[in-house]
Amino acid sequence: MSIRLKLILTYLFGILLTAIIVTVLGIGLVTAVISYIGSGIVKEQAPEEAFHRGVDLIVDLRYAERHTPEKLTSPAFANSLGNQLEPFGGFIVVQQGERWESYGALREGEPFLAQLKRDIATSEPHKNEAIVMSTWEEREWLALRYDFPEIDAPLSYYLVVDVTDSGEKGHQFQFFFLLFIVIIVSIILVPLLWITTKDIVRPLRQLEYGSRRIAEGDLNFHLHSKVRNEVGSVIRSYEKMRSELQRSISAQLALEENRNQLISNISHDLKTPLTSIKGYVEGIREGIANDPEKLKKYMDVIHAKTQDMDRMIDDLFLFSKLDMKQERFHLAAVPLEAFYEQTMNELHMEYDSAGVRLTSEYEAGTGAVAMMDASMIKRVILNIVGNSVKFMNNDDPHIHVHVGRQAEEFVIGVTDNGPGMQPDELEQIFDRFYRGDANRNQNVAGSGLGLAIAKQIVAHHGGIIHARSEPGQSMTVMFTIPMNQDRT
Repeated sequence: MSIRLKLILTYLFGILLTAIIVTVLGIGLVTAVISYIGSGIVKEQAPEEAFHRGVDLIVDLRYAERHTPEKLTSPAFANSLGNQLEPFGGFIVVQQGERWESYGALREGEPFLAQLKRDIATSEPHKNEAIVMSTWEEREWLALRYDFPEIDAPLSYYLVVDVTDSGEKGHQFQFFFLLFIVIIVSIILVPLLWITTKDIVRPLRQLEYGSRRIAEGDLNFHLHSKVRNEVGSVIRSYEKMRSELQRSISAQLALEENRNQLISNISHDLKTPLTSIKGYVEGIREGIANDPEKLKKYMDVIHAKTQDMDRMIDDLFLFSKLDMKQERFHLAAVPLEAFYEQTMNELHMEYDSAGVRLTSEYEAGTGAVAMMDASMIKRVILNIVGNSVKFMNNDDPHIHVHVGRQAEEFVIGVTDNGPGMQPDELEQIFDRFYRGDANRNQNVAGSGLGLAIAKQIVAHHGGIIHARSEPGQSMTVMFTIPMNQDRT
């Protein structure tokens, strides 16, 4: 759910909930407050009983005013009304002209009447003059004025009740009111604050944390968000950006390390033939090769080392183009048996004179056709065979080339009877410039890129290359070419 929709729903829900709560609590609070304060007026009476007494009192006054006005000036009538106010802790004060009298069982004397006169006289004009509050002997009194304008002599009744307890309870009304406001605000704000904190504030703090870590150059952290809204989407995008940035930087660092390693290895591998060439050239210049046979030997060595360097540079150039995917492949339907025979002829021409025993076997089937770049695949085979010969330490070197098929792939394997390798080294032989530590020495010529180039070429054809070995006995490198390719 989006934040916008969630806030709108929260807003509408808050308004509806507030209206319901205000109505219910308002009615309840007002009722409670009125009941609470009213209990100070009704004293020990039951509310229903107090209500009936108050109604009876007003009815008696109204009846006397309309039907027996002569009773209104009767002390006996005033005294009976004063007695009706006794349960309320009150009495009647009658004002007729300049005469003031109090009636009832709880009536007060002249000092109270004098105080009531002063309070009436000093009441402010904007206040309701029918109600007068008086303080007498540390008690609060409420006087309700009832005038009889139809009587010849001005006549007023004051229904006086003790409201001291109500006043004390009324002071607590502010506490109840503030409590009511706090409850309402809490009910409205708590859910809103919870939603805001959970869905907005916390995720934004996560983003702030992530930004600070990235600014410090630290990408080794993760941002997680299960929130399904705009902020959650931003966090997930931010995490994806962080991950991609970390991957990019790691790749850049790895590339830089590889570049440094490449430069180091090139320097190392080119230094060996250059040192030899330099040594033989200096020998010629200093006259050490002082006869034609020795001079020819020096020149042959220089020529061989120059060819080694040329092959190294050629391999390096090809590997660089393959690595940057700039080498163009010319795939075509190649009759596999004819390709096999041609390749083996080239191998025999190169290695028979070197004392290497070459055997081969073709089991791919008559009429087999492979979609491949013939020159590139031939280079793979030559590189593998050349690598086997280079590290051969057997007095009777033997290399066997096998061409077959398995499922939907052609399989070409080269097996030698050389020293082999340990299982943990087999996956590394296809890395550029890798040679087993035991075999890496100055006497092994080459670029160290032969198998790395073979891996790149096979991968472009959609195949895989791998090796297996029996240490001290043999080693086999084989690769596959898919029968059905749709590559251009």
